[in-house]
Amino acid sequence: MSDRNLSPSEREDLELLRGSQLFDEEYYRATYPDVAASKVDPARHYLTRGASEGRAPSAAFSTAAYLDRYPDVLRSGFNALVHYIRVGASEGRSPNPFADDVAMVAASGFWDEEYYRHFRPDLPEDLSALEHYLHHGASEGFDPGEGFSSSTYLRMYPDVLNTGLNPLVHYLRYGRTEGRHIVEGRPLRGRFQTLYTARWPDLTPFPIVRVRGLGPRVTVLTDSVAASSLFGGVGTALILGVLLANRLGATLRLATRHDPPDPSVLLPLQEANGVGLLGDLEVIHLPTDGSVPLMVGERDVVMTTSWWTTRSALDSTLRKDEILYLLQEDERMFYAWGDERLLCAETLAEADVPTVVNTRRLLDHLTTTYPDLASQALSFEPAFPGGKGSTPDDPEPGGSKRRFFFYSRPENARNLFWRGGQALSQAIEENILDPDIWSFYFVGRATPDLTLPRDVRPQILEGLDWRRYQSLVSTMDAALVLMDTPHPSYPPLDLAAAGAAVLTNTHPGKEDLSGISRNILIADPSVPTLVEGLSRVAQLGQDDDLRRANRAEDHIGRDWPEAMGHTIDALERRLAPRLGSSGGHVH
Repeated sequence: MSDRNLSPSEREDLELLRGSQLFDEEYYRATYPDVAASKVDPARHYLTRGASEGRAPSAAFSTAAYLDRYPDVLRSGFNALVHYIRVGASEGRSPNPFADDVAMVAASGFWDEEYYRHFRPDLPEDLSALEHYLHHGASEGFDPGEGFSSSTYLRMYPDVLNTGLNPLVHYLRYGRTEGRHIVEGRPLRGRFQTLYTARWPDLTPFPIVRVRGLGPRVTVLTDSVAASSLFGGVGTALILGVLLANRLGATLRLATRHDPPDPSVLLPLQEANGVGLLGDLEVIHLPTDGSVPLMVGERDVVMTTSWWTTRSALDSTLRKDEILYLLQEDERMFYAWGDERLLCAETLAEADVPTVVNTRRLLDHLTTTYPDLASQALSFEPAFPGGKGSTPDDPEPGGSKRRFFFYSRPENARNLFWRGGQALSQAIEENILDPDIWSFYFVGRATPDLTLPRDVRPQILEGLDWRRYQSLVSTMDAALVLMDTPHPSYPPLDLAAAGAAVLTNTHPGKEDLSGISRNILIADPSVPTLVEGLSRVAQLGQDDDLRRANRAEDHIGRDWPEAMGHTIDALERRLAPRLGSSGGHVH
């Protein structure tokens, strides 16, 4: 076909190609036999068809890689090689970006072919593993070596996805000079520290970025903040955080390590407990892979809510006077003797960490092992606003029968699920808890589907949100709540505050709870004594007048600001020297 059929500009481009060392006619014919068979001029074919088909004009120039690296050229409609000759070379563009990427990654120190082939044994030996990683491997979640995690880099920096670049290529070309962080890839062979971190990810420190001028701010650091995680400890931490932030005139920040926090749960929690945040609310997710930093100002307080969040905060270079440890359990009881118990005990023994302990009973118990807590820790007694005497809509109608509540959490060993089940079974067999009089409610996660003696099928309830849980509690007549701890725990107090009769177990430091409420009965945790206790709690549960009178005379707090008042006062005095006079002092 004659060149006269081309436009003047196309004829100029064709001559440009023919005169360039980057167009190789022999290479083009050998690489594309259909062109050789057609007897068409190779340069003309590349100009009019080949470039748009992604064909390479020579071994030194890659049409596909050029257009992939420079999408503005693709959008312009220019022939790739013509663009490079006329404009690209003078602009410093590469004639074969992919080859440049291969050479750069190979020399970077991050590429390890043995490592890559270990995780991709399906690759043929004659296939370039490095080219496979650049073309496919990173997008499939594979790493080039132990030193670089492709998937984590893309997760940390989603803008890189929009560039279309391989994550390691992006880091080497741009990310490194931009100060972007990288995380190690999957280990080829288990290094001890890597295995240690994988075993206890919750202990992983999080990066700290110091920012002047921020604050005051109270950060509640916990595993998760969601509708199903607000009972007991997490709810109390948020209430304390709200009240402390109000007193200091501070922003409240929710920081979670497992899942992103759900800030929508804070409002119903505040409404149910008679508190209200006066300042701003922030949320942040600090995943255990260390990919997100926590910005900390000179007037920030980070409230940790467990020994593991305390450990991670201490190891994240926060100063001890920037941490407030909310301790709500003898956390050593979570574990058998071993590494975890040792790590927990060492954190509890950490000197000079400001600590707030949930109940005086627990503090007295802990000071027998950790005497320093007597001087560095404050305590408070929790409040139970849900027990004000109102009776919300009954979420699980039980007809005319009396209603019996069992705190059923088989996955939590300290709740003594199996011992409680033994005692309940015997009490039903002996007609102490007559199924014609009582309906039974087992409340707790992972409760198995089961049948009690006399073909009793308890209603099993789990995943209740705050409102439904309080509604259920307010309808109960009697309950069995076991907790192998030195303090009564929340469920007995929740139930007694609402007017139910509750049986719980003794423990050193927890021998008599009548001073809190005469609706809370107590028994040794042997089966015979628990059965005897169930007889007593069943009688009390059927005596509405006596339960009502006991409730009217109990010493269970119903007002959180009042319950926390002395603790907030003391915290304000302790924090004032560091925070200065900027606090709001809102009472």
